[in-house]
Amino acid sequence: MSFNAPKSMAEQIAQHLANQIISGERIANERIQEIKVVEELDVSRGSVREALLLMERRHLVEIAPRKGAMVAEINSRSVENLFDVFGVLVSRLAVLVAERWQGQELEPLVEHLLRLQTMANQEDREEFMTQVFALLNMAYPLAKNDYLHELLSNLQPAVHRCYALAQRYKPNDGQAAVTFFTALMQGVTQRKAEILPDAVKQYFDHQLTLVIAALEAE
Repeated sequence: MSFNAPKSMAEQIAQHLANQIISGERIANERIQEIKVVEELDVSRGSVREALLLMERRHLVEIAPRKGAMVAEINSRSVENLFDVFGVLVSRLAVLVAERWQGQELEPLVEHLLRLQTMANQEDREEFMTQVFALLNMAYPLAKNDYLHELLSNLQPAVHRCYALAQRYKPNDGQAAVTFFTALMQGVTQRKAEILPDAVKQYFDHQLTLVIAALEAE
């Protein structure tokens, strides 16, 4: 039996604040005042503090003694480091899925990959990004590595923030995504794990280029 437990109040607050940061409503180095969040959302201060700690772990917020919480800074170096690590972890995830899927486990993943291929050039880039991250969530159980799942989950919001920044600057034409997901499907379904690292690297290198260009334009 499996079930999805409802999100805690702290998780809900963290998601609300994360959406503001990812959308650009809250900018880098902006202070997040606990009392204002408490008043805005009509929640307890303890829940807000717990939410901010969750967001710090997810690299969206920095908490300093006597200064409180601020939106994490984003610059070329931090983005390069983030994409370097996230790309390596996604590559490992893809390889594990290719090696470990059994029976009919892969069918929902393949269906989602096909959906992403058809969505790659659509105008609603936020929905496309949402579905890309949904693909990651579908892949975790097939990889059967809880440590990898935790690491990727904690980095995912920061990566989402970078993608959103790039798309606000210059919407992606989608071709890189189509190429990536085609290679991903071939590698995973045919258990050709050896082709996956290069496919992942090319895709993340392309995305990094878009994010850096957006940062420079700002």
